[in-house]
Amino acid sequence: MRGLVSLAFVLLVPMLIIGTSLRGLITDRDLMLRGFRDNQVATTTGLDDPQLQRIADVFVAYFQGPPGQIQMQVTAFGQSRPLFNAKEVTHMEDVQRLIQFFLQMQLVAAAVVVLRVVVAVAFDRASAPIGRELLWSAALVVALVVLVGVLSLMDFDALWTRFHQLAFRNDLWQLDPSKDYLIMLFPEPFWFTATLRMATTVALQALAVAVVGIVLLLPIPLPFSGSRST
Repeated sequence: MRGLVSLAFVLLVPMLIIGTSLRGLITDRDLMLRGFRDNQVATTTGLDDPQLQRIADVFVAYFQGPPGQIQMQVTAFGQSRPLFNAKEVTHMEDVQRLIQFFLQMQLVAAAVVVLRVVVAVAFDRASAPIGRELLWSAALVVALVVLVGVLSLMDFDALWTRFHQLAFRNDLWQLDPSKDYLIMLFPEPFWFTATLRMATTVALQALAVAVVGIVLLLPIPLPFSGSRST
């Protein structure tokens, strides 16, 4: 049982880190608004700043809300229209399910981390075992960050395409940047920036985990360690 808890801990700490970074990414309204400005989305979509701000708010709420569809009425180039077509709405349902899976895994991973700490205090009676496991987890995260970073710099378009092929079971993600507002709002340069942001926050958290792991490898007993009186 202790071995299974340790293995789950090593594998789920990376999920906790990824989920935490993803939660920070999808709730960052300012990141979306900067992306709109940097990619001149107002010009390509015909949407003014107040509408773009409202769109950012809708996305932040949608990713954290119950399963459903995302849609709103906007005025683009002087004409009222639904923001998204049916294909985009359905694709966003897939995206929402994927994001919420990782957010739920973050909570599961957090529970496993707490359980592992309880096991460490109750059975290990020392900090070194959990320290080693944290270093293994940090190593897994660093390897993933390095892999994604190298592939992004080599050919981000190919990496992005492969990600969609693996993450989705349909081709609804294949949108037309000349008419589909979802890709006009969030073009590839936005996702390159978001990927770098995600990789950076994941790497920083992995570094923090590694530091904690190193500290725990020092000969410092956990609370309540030492001999028990009989």
